[in-house]
Amino acid sequence: MSGVGFEVRSERGEIVAAVARVIARHGYERTTVVAIAHEAGTTAAAVRRAVGEKDDCVFALFSMTFHQAFAHVLESMRDVPWPQSVRDGLACLLDLLAAEPDYVRANVEGIRALGADGGLRLDAAVEAFTAFLAPGYETSAHRTPPLPLPVFHGHLIGSTVVHVISQHVLEDRIEELPQALPQLLGVALTPFCTASDIDALLTAS
Repeated sequence: MSGVGFEVRSERGEIVAAVARVIARHGYERTTVVAIAHEAGTTAAAVRRAVGEKDDCVFALFSMTFHQAFAHVLESMRDVPWPQSVRDGLACLLDLLAAEPDYVRANVEGIRALGADGGLRLDAAVEAFTAFLAPGYETSAHRTPPLPLPVFHGHLIGSTVVHVISQHVLEDRIEELPQALPQLLGVALTPFCTASDIDALLTAS
């Protein structure tokens, strides 16, 4: 996958991209299947056949965003030693999201609007990204005192990343997300690395 940004690969993808633009422009409450269809240049019936009703459209948007973001991050971390790979993965994620403000804004608003169901999808995404911290737990297995259980500790780190992204959306500062790299890298690596190690990662080319 090359370049920064999400790729639209099918008619369904065109509809999902339209979902992002409509929610970003009008908000979740004012978004309708008819508005999505108009934005996508198709019919409401076609949207319902390809994706479903409004909530289905939000979940489809979240799924597409997550899977493409995950692929971008994995590619950025390929053949990079840990913990440099965490830096590269976070930097890639923040650059990608800053380049796609409609997707970010629509995902944050849509998932929040869907309540518990949205929260479950978000939790699953956070859990998937915490796998990138696994080498840190492996190398710290005999540390005293021991680190917290990875399932809880990793989720806390992932939730902090989500919170920072959400705050940038609420404050209309999505384009500034790459500037949050030092903060988020510190959150992710402080349990495993010294402050000077993290500073060195930030200044390394």
